[in-house]
Amino acid sequence: MGTCSIRHEVGIKASPEAVYGALTEVETLAAWWTSDTRGEGSTVGGVLEFWFGGFCQAFEVVELRPGGLVRWKATRKETLEEWAGTEVSFALSADEAQCWVEFAHSGWREDTEFFAHCSTKWAVFMLSLKDLLETGKGRPAPDDVPINHD
Repeated sequence: MGTCSIRHEVGIKASPEAVYGALTEVETLAAWWTSDTRGEGSTVGGVLEFWFGGFCQAFEVVELRPGGLVRWKATRKETLEEWAGTEVSFALSADEAQCWVEFAHSGWREDTEFFAHCSTKWAVFMLSLKDLLETGKGRPAPDDVPINHD
């Protein structure tokens, strides 16, 4: 694994079970990350496909702990070169006010402009997840918050 990691933490006014569902159910993933989400996210060994126009980013589900942890690994050949072998994890914990989501995208080989771009986009999507669970409406790609004027 590499030495660079993207990390974010967000508090969501929802139960850990609701957050877990939003991280494992294809229809709910499509409501906060990318509207064209396919595959199987609720079983270890399942493969999730996240489509961004003509590009697909695939992840294998490598660990699931209901209400506690979701972990994916980018292992497919069609992955972005920088994402190959990286892992995405969502660790959940709760207090009386909210469910905390500790997000990490780890295993990056180097800190590049693309790493910085992805860090910002992951923050945008973590807030989309929060909005979905708190208001019923996320902002998945392609309707996510733009971070530049390309």
